[in-house]
Amino acid sequence: MCRQHCLNLNSTLQFSWHKVLNIYGSSQQTVIGTVVPNIGTFPSIINHDMDSLIIDAIKHIQDRMNEMIRRSTVDFSLPMKERMTHNLFDCLFAYKNNSILQSEIEGKEKSIDYETKYIVEKFDYPLVVIAYETVEKECVTIVLKYAGELFESQTIDNILDVANDILSQIVDNPVSQISDIHLLPKIQLQMIEEWNDTATDFAELNTETTLHQLFEEEVEKSLDKIAVVYENVQLTYRELNASANQLARYLRSICCIHPDDLIALCLDKSELMIISILSVWKSGAAYIPIDPSYPDERIQFILEDTKAKIIITNKKYLTRLESYDMIKIDADSIRTIINGHNKTNMSPMCSSTNLAYIIYTSGTTGKPKSVLVEHKSVISFRNDVIRRYFNTDYNENSSQAILFFSSYVFDMSIEQISLSILNSNKLIILSNGFTINEHFYDYLNENRVTYFSLTPSQLQQLDLRNLKYLKSLLVIGEPLTEITFEKIRTQYTGQLINAYGITETTVYNTVYIYENEMKYNTSIGFPLSNTKGFVLNKNLKMLPVHAIGELYLTGDCVTRGYLNRPELTAERFLPNPFQTEEEKKTGKNARIYKTG
Repeated sequence: MCRQHCLNLNSTLQFSWHKVLNIYGSSQQTVIGTVVPNIGTFPSIINHDMDSLIIDAIKHIQDRMNEMIRRSTVDFSLPMKERMTHNLFDCLFAYKNNSILQSEIEGKEKSIDYETKYIVEKFDYPLVVIAYETVEKECVTIVLKYAGELFESQTIDNILDVANDILSQIVDNPVSQISDIHLLPKIQLQMIEEWNDTATDFAELNTETTLHQLFEEEVEKSLDKIAVVYENVQLTYRELNASANQLARYLRSICCIHPDDLIALCLDKSELMIISILSVWKSGAAYIPIDPSYPDERIQFILEDTKAKIIITNKKYLTRLESYDMIKIDADSIRTIINGHNKTNMSPMCSSTNLAYIIYTSGTTGKPKSVLVEHKSVISFRNDVIRRYFNTDYNENSSQAILFFSSYVFDMSIEQISLSILNSNKLIILSNGFTINEHFYDYLNENRVTYFSLTPSQLQQLDLRNLKYLKSLLVIGEPLTEITFEKIRTQYTGQLINAYGITETTVYNTVYIYENEMKYNTSIGFPLSNTKGFVLNKNLKMLPVHAIGELYLTGDCVTRGYLNRPELTAERFLPNPFQTEEEKKTGKNARIYKTG
């Protein structure tokens, strides 16, 4: 190939390593140090123009190297040794022509290998690539020397796989565009496809239903079990369902409610919050959680943005909301308001594709954006996590006690609701403004809390040794550092779950579960059922394992989009370039969400 196109092997190999750095570092400009024997070390710079031909990029490197050699009259290594305290580049490339005999490589099965320690010009470089050409010029051995404290051996193996694959593509088609280079070797593509093989039918679980219908199914199984605990108040599944039915009927009696209509909630934590959420679903509407501590300006923005028909709030907040032209319901008087209304279940007023709730998140421009979440997305999430956490190490008939720790304006509250009252378990509600003290631990232990989900920062305030019945602990919202992990393990040895996800893809989407003596891992885990994750570059091309890119998610988790923000929805919720032919037939996984 080199002879045919008047290219030298040195420049061809240099280009391949520039491309490797471009793929792994996600930088459009790459710099490597190139060793020229008896002269010195030069910077080789490439701006990666995806529309250029491979052959032209190689010729550019070749011309630049020839020009630098012609202009060079000094040994660049001497001033570097005397004056430089840091490296000009992190990757060094050395090409050695006719430097080893054929006998030295005979018997080797691979033409790419690596070592683990090196010294170059008395400077350490994180990566050093040395290409040895045999006397017969029939084989090139590439030695990759790397800093063991910076790279794991598996990462280096993956880099070598990519380098080998790129070289093969260059040889096969040097006149193709750089953009045509496949970034992912087949062996890694297969690995990613296996990770994303998450399609699950859940034959025994109803997926074409609504969240309140799921709750009603749990009610039938657990009529007299405790569903909700708030301080001294306890409600059975029968009582909770009856109150929610009565309030839903009242809502429909005072307002014409259609699917996807919005009802605002501005409530303190209590059992009334859960009754209100269920009643909104049963009425056919979706709820908007509003924190009473929000500034007036934010509450005004939310109510005007959503055009909510009704707001359910505590009596003490009614005066604050007087100026809004909407129906206002005093939550503290609900028992009186709903008295006399029918307690039985109503016919479904909405479907799985209708909205369940919308949650406002902070926008990067300062303008809050609201995410539209449908019933089906939450149901898919719920179906996975109840099996993943409770059907492996737990007796299916045992009752879990889930702590309602999160504010309901965050979607971790949906996780806690899903694991509890949508699974015949018990939801333990903490009051607003709780203090972590002896009473806090007594309250959790009296109610035998077994499951707790929170952020690592919140976790730092707890002493897990005081939680006698804790069986599962999930951390989310911030990176789980090794320091935090080790602290947890000094206090708690049970199931530890590290989760990652965002509101736009329904609560969370990947989990890494630590059991017993498992060591710390930086991984965010594997996708939940019916969820796929891809790390892509800016051209939406799939990147190899360990490369820097942006995470995209597709599957049942992908929400409808943003309320009243069509441009932003189109920017972040994209057509899925990896949708399979089978998925296209059913319309499944048609969109992919850009998380960054």
